[in-house]
Parts: sequence; structure tokens; C-alpha cells
Amino acid sequence: MIAVLTGDLVNSSKMKPNTYTEAISILKSIMRLADERYGAKGEIYRGDEFQIQFPNPSHAIGCTLLLKLALHCAPQTDKPILSTLSLAYGEQTLHSNSPTTATGPVFIESGRGLNKTPRGDLTIRFAGNVSEEMQLLTGFLSHQLNKMTKTQAELLYTYIINDFPDHQKIAEITKTSRQNISNRLSSIGATLIRDYIGVVNQRVTTA
Repeated sequence: MIAVLTGDLVNSSKMKPNTYTEAISILKSIMRLADERYGAKGEIYRGDEFQIQFPNPSHAIGCTLLLKLALHCAPQTDKPILSTLSLAYGEQTLHSNSPTTATGPVFIESGRGLNKTPRGDLTIRFAGNVSEEMQLLTGFLSHQLNKMTKTQAELLYTYIINDFPDHQKIAEITKTSRQNISNRLSSIGATLIRDYIGVVNQRVTTA
């Protein structure tokens, strides 16, 4: 099984040039991270669309959220940069290191899913199947992510990229108190998001 993420930037044609440049820089940075950490290959095409293929599907959902959060808390823009994301899982052997030249059911499913995903949201499909329960959970998660402040998105990004460490560790990283971190993580439902990632990966590994 592999995972394929297809996405695009919301309203990229209306972005100021510096905002668009920052968005592309963030996408490239996350793709480098995905390659170095997980051996995932990503490409940007048609200016504002992108695709990443994950040879190990258990890395996909966490990296997908990191990408969305990194855009959301872009430091040089006044407002969050929103992205529409479609993540598909399916049985397939990778024959190309280039997502945009690769083909097969999971690539097609991810691309079609993007067309059906509400702008700025995230959807997930497993081997062509759409679970109503998972779509509801994912829709709620998208809603929570999109209404976060940049500061909240930065904290959640730190929490995820460091593999959900204890609150004291996060406090040391962010140079604040443990109580402050505990309160802030609780207010954004960070442990529920951690558990959501766990549920998705459990389904992947038991499929």
C-alpha cells in the first residue's frame, strides 16, 4: 500500500507576489522534509497544485497535516494560506519517482478526490472507499485547523513534527512554561488530533 496526497493553494491567483512566493517556498520545504524523513517524493505543477507520494502510507497523514499547518502559519503573510488536500491510500507499486508522471488507481483517486473536496478542506479515501465516519471526523478536523490562529497552528506543528512529546519537552522547545503549553494544547484539542492520526494509521496498517 502507498499513499498519494494531491493539493492546491486556495485563491493563489489573487495572492500578492510575496505571499505566493512564500507559499511555494513552504511547499518546497515540506517536500524536502518528506523526502529526507520518509523517502516521499513531491512535485509542484501548474503553478499552485502539488502532489506527494508516500512509499510508506503510515507517514502520510502526519506529513499532510504538517504541510497544511506550515502554510497556515506562514510568517510573512497577514492571513493564513489555505490549501485544499486530498489524501488517498491504495495498493500499488511505485514505478516512478515523479508523482506527476506516475499513474494508477491511487493517483487517480487522489486527483479526483481533490476536485470533490471543499475548498480549503482535507479529505481522505482508503482504496477507493469513502467512509462516512472518517469523512465526518476529517471534515471536523479541517474546520478546527482552518479556524486556528497562526500561533495555535505553530504550536500544533511543533507538537506533530516532534512526534507528540510530553508537554515539558514542548515547553523547553518554545521557551515557555509547561502549564502554558498544557493549556494551549488543550484549547486546540491537540491530543484528539494525535489520536486522529493514530486512528488513520491503524486503519492503514490493518488494511
